[in-house]
Amino acid sequence: MLFIKRTLPLIITFITGIIMIVAFFSGPALPSVKALEDTFPKWIQVIMSFTMLLGAFSLLRLNLNKISRKVEGWGYSLTLVIGFVTMATLGFMSGSWPMFERNINVGDKYYLLAENSLSDRAVTVSASSTDEEGNLVVDVIADPVAGQEATEKLVERAPAYRLKTPFMAWVNSFQQVLFQGVFKAAQATMFSLLAFFVASASFRAFRVKSKEAGLLMGAAFIVMLGNVPIGNLVSRLLSYIPFIGPSLDIALIKEWILAYPSSAAQSAILVGAMLGYISASMKIIFGVERSHLGGEG
Repeated sequence: MLFIKRTLPLIITFITGIIMIVAFFSGPALPSVKALEDTFPKWIQVIMSFTMLLGAFSLLRLNLNKISRKVEGWGYSLTLVIGFVTMATLGFMSGSWPMFERNINVGDKYYLLAENSLSDRAVTVSASSTDEEGNLVVDVIADPVAGQEATEKLVERAPAYRLKTPFMAWVNSFQQVLFQGVFKAAQATMFSLLAFFVASASFRAFRVKSKEAGLLMGAAFIVMLGNVPIGNLVSRLLSYIPFIGPSLDIALIKEWILAYPSSAAQSAILVGAMLGYISASMKIIFGVERSHLGGEG
């Protein structure tokens, strides 16, 4: 049992890591090894699919346990479970529709979803065919809108999976209302609240206690001022200063700070981070770091 839990994962990690390193530096010299570099990402997608499924079950089990025991904050768990089940059900229904609707005949009426899946319109199928990959493609004509005079009918070609029956169009609309009107709105609200915390943290971090802190605060102030409309007004006022006024353009100074000092600092930080990343990867490959296996590193 210890071999399966400890030794086998270390062997797989070591072999996989060495193969990826050799494949990266081998180039065309070892085509069979290079082919593995293209295959491994597909394996990663399969493994991630299983981990997402496992995570979903774990999420439901944890929150259902909180709801059954009515621990503090169980109402939030109930909201999460309801939202999770609702969106998953709508997603499966909307995504599985092309699997069941294979018989699309000329003259049938459907709703054609826009590319962004946010709106639809009534159409009539005028022709159907298959593309080079064997996927069903249809030609549709938009139905006239009630209360408006019929204009010249334009034929549009679209993949068949964008066609929906009235019920499936309603399912898609309800899904988008929940996603756009609830999830994205809540997400925007959360990030709006985080902005105040970031501003508070920045105020504490930019307290001028040294020359370096003063330089940091000055650069940050110029960059923030260059990103708001008032920066243009400040630049106009500074332009009236004799000799140096035309050079005090806040937007240009901001671009210079981001292009040179900030870029140089970011490059140094990235180099240090990549060296740390390589060091951590080598420790995992050679079994020195074992915390990812659930034990002590």
